[in-house]
Amino acid sequence: MKRLLDLGGRLVEYTLTRKSVKNINIRVRADGTVGVSAPHRITDQEVETILVSRGDFILGALEKFSALAQQESGEPAYDQGKTVWLLGRKYPIRLQEGKKNRAELAGDEILLQLRNPSSGELRKKTMEDFYKAQCLAVTTELCHGIHPHLEPLGVPFPEIKVRSMTSRWGSCKPSDKRVTFAWQLVKAPVECVEYVVWHELIHFLHLNHSPAFYGCLEQFVPDWKARRKRLNSGPWP
Repeated sequence: MKRLLDLGGRLVEYTLTRKSVKNINIRVRADGTVGVSAPHRITDQEVETILVSRGDFILGALEKFSALAQQESGEPAYDQGKTVWLLGRKYPIRLQEGKKNRAELAGDEILLQLRNPSSGELRKKTMEDFYKAQCLAVTTELCHGIHPHLEPLGVPFPEIKVRSMTSRWGSCKPSDKRVTFAWQLVKAPVECVEYVVWHELIHFLHLNHSPAFYGCLEQFVPDWKARRKRLNSGPWP
């Protein structure tokens, strides 16, 4: 039986099979599918609770296999005329030779200036550096806007990090007062990015995806389901 599980704002599909086994077994396969076998005596809710507690393992394994698949299929070329996403809008790339390696938004296009424009590896690194800087700027601004609503509830202003993540949009580590966002998130519309920021900051109040967590999210972001659907169905992973 196929089911959906919310892990860090990312919907993960898994197949649940009932067997005569003693414990729950979780298998993350190279094709990105997740299989779960569980004894008959454990309820569906107990299975989901255990899966949420193993969320870091599941998402970490999915990221690993996704990264391997990207290496095998080839990374985006970021070549002249290719289009890329930024905050829900598509921009064509214009390559230009220059003394420094940098990318910037220039009107209706992304200017990718490189010492060696023919180098695919250099194009990739420079574009990813651009995306990381954009993501950090956008999520930081959103955190400053959202935090005053949560500060009275005891939520600290967090340290904000960005890194590559292929199976989740963000993570929260309350013990370190830190939130981390996938730089790929900045490709999506700003209302989707805002949803993820709310999601991670509310984890300072509710560690798991409990009814209390979703109740709090609903209070501040009534249309969060629509935002999540748009985020996860978009062309920007």
